[in-house]
Amino acid sequence: MKRTWKKITGLMLAVMATFAMTACGKEEVSTFQRITDDMIENCTQVSLGAVQSLASFDAETIEQMKVNRDDFTRTAAEEWSEETAIMGAFKEVGEPSTDIDREENVVRVTIPAEFEKQSGVLTFVYNYNKDYDQMIPAYMTISEVESFSSNMKGAAINTVMGVGTVFVVLVFLIMIISLFKYVNKIGQKEEKPAAPAPKAAPAPAPAQAPVEEDLTDDLELVAVISAAIAASENTSTDSFVVRSIKKVNRSTWRRA
Repeated sequence: MKRTWKKITGLMLAVMATFAMTACGKEEVSTFQRITDDMIENCTQVSLGAVQSLASFDAETIEQMKVNRDDFTRTAAEEWSEETAIMGAFKEVGEPSTDIDREENVVRVTIPAEFEKQSGVLTFVYNYNKDYDQMIPAYMTISEVESFSSNMKGAAINTVMGVGTVFVVLVFLIMIISLFKYVNKIGQKEEKPAAPAPKAAPAPAPAQAPVEEDLTDDLELVAVISAAIAASENTSTDSFVVRSIKKVNRSTWRRA
């Protein structure tokens, strides 16, 4: 029984010692800092010196830096050349700030800067190198700071593009709708116009009754003329017959 208690007591002491060693190890790791304040200050000074150096170099020197074997120098020269072409010549720097990521052993130095056309921000990234026990520059970036005027310009461009797109779509829809009236006519044969119906023949006019000529005056005239001729010839009217009576021009009688 005593031996059992001794074993249990020894096991408990061993467990307690293990927890104590673990706690000590964690405390030692948490208090150890690879990135020191001097390293952070050195990163800030190196970043400011890099900006001043890039600003003092001429275009030919910048082009030579682009073919440098050092990745940091090459990328920094490329970024500086591209962004200064947009933002204009460098004027001055502002107050730098640092961001330390101790888990990743990374230090970021941010430096606001003023250029001829607009403001910008330069960001330098440094990684910890355990072989040299110091911070090594990784890359540099330059970004534009959006001002109120640039934001308004972008908003105006977006508005014009949006309204223009809507207008074009509406015109396209109007054109499509205007073509709907031709859809039903597609494939249909042209119908020939129907021949006009023949007009009905006019009804025959009713036959008119024959008009009886009044020959009473003509007979009297014939008798008078016959008597005059018979008197002038000294004969009777039985020896000749009046066949017709024609009107003679008056001028002929006058000449006679």
